[in-house]
Amino acid sequence: MSGPMALEPGGSEQETLALRLAEPRPPRRRRPRWALDDTTLTIRLPRRGPDEDAISELAAELADRVGPAVHPYEVAALLESEGLSAAVINERYGHPNLFSLASALYERVPRTFPEPAPAADPWRPDTVRCLLRGVLFALPGLAYLLTAPLWNAAGHAPALIVAGLVSWAWGQALGHRAYLRMASGRRE
Repeated sequence: MSGPMALEPGGSEQETLALRLAEPRPPRRRRPRWALDDTTLTIRLPRRGPDEDAISELAAELADRVGPAVHPYEVAALLESEGLSAAVINERYGHPNLFSLASALYERVPRTFPEPAPAADPWRPDTVRCLLRGVLFALPGLAYLLTAPLWNAAGHAPALIVAGLVSWAWGQALGHRAYLRMASGRRE
């Protein structure tokens, strides 16, 4: 709920405090030189309106991310992600809220439409991966060459061939079943 709420039967009209700024008086006489030193206390009133230089700097800093935006709300989300709070926006840039600053940035930065990155060719072979895969598949042959002097090649060759064929068939059968299960889903 926004706005004041009446908490007493008389209402909240009696509790309101109104402030007015005094009109500056014309100077009666010139101040003495000793009154113009650095110890003089001055009060700076809040600015009236946005600070164009600060907004231009912010627009130049965020131009590459504000340019592709299609609505000021996208710029507002960008400003929030940059950590700009309402107090900082009001103090530094002179805008009353985030959305007015976002609208000002949206109007100030020209629209850009970046081209999408070119898609990779799915049919282009990756030679490094192919070479590494070939080395990986050649490792059993290397193991055979290293262990050949330790065993009788004439007596063990048929067993090695049968073991290779059985393991190949077993791998193909398991792969076929796995793909069927992936396609049909789990059974109830």
